[in-house]
Amino acid sequence: MLLKICGLTLPEDVLWLDKQGIDLLGFIFYSPSPRCTDWQVVAPLKTKAKKVGVVVDLNVAQIKELWVKADLDLIQLHGEYGREACKDLAGIDLIKVFWPERYACIQELRRELDRFLPYVKYFLFDAGKSKGGHGRSIAPGKWTSLLADYPVFLAGGIGPENVKEFLKLGPLGLDLNSGVELAPGIKDKTKILTVLKVIKEQ
Repeated sequence: MLLKICGLTLPEDVLWLDKQGIDLLGFIFYSPSPRCTDWQVVAPLKTKAKKVGVVVDLNVAQIKELWVKADLDLIQLHGEYGREACKDLAGIDLIKVFWPERYACIQELRRELDRFLPYVKYFLFDAGKSKGGHGRSIAPGKWTSLLADYPVFLAGGIGPENVKEFLKLGPLGLDLNSGVELAPGIKDKTKILTVLKVIKEQ
């Protein structure tokens, strides 16, 4: 089970999370987000965990520049990025976000995953039908059967009170953000330690 903590803004949170053995640390580069940060904050942070840059509206050239300047390990495409953009970002490990609630049937979602699979490292299933950061949990559905076939992280309002239910679905990883916060961008260490304890007990 891989664990990603996203929406980080404080260097002290980043360093503490790295000591806890978190696998991936997410930084949002989208100015409308209350969790938006700057590459100058992220670049100096040296961690064992992989650093992920979350982008929504940057073009391919801007993403490549950010990847270098912020010293990132992965890019998470959280906007309306097509397959051509993923192909143009060859050489960068990508996380491509999908919103299962958009799709009328599981076959349609599977076809889309197959189209992107050659170009991305991981998929991320989020709640809602676009963007993110709304804190709502993703609704269970037939899409859960896809978790056995694809490298998927689950996101959307995951925290201590519901993490066990998401673990039962068997994803490759979980992506936690608003469910483990004191305030937007400020993480709650107690909640995170509780989540880690639940994961270890499974």
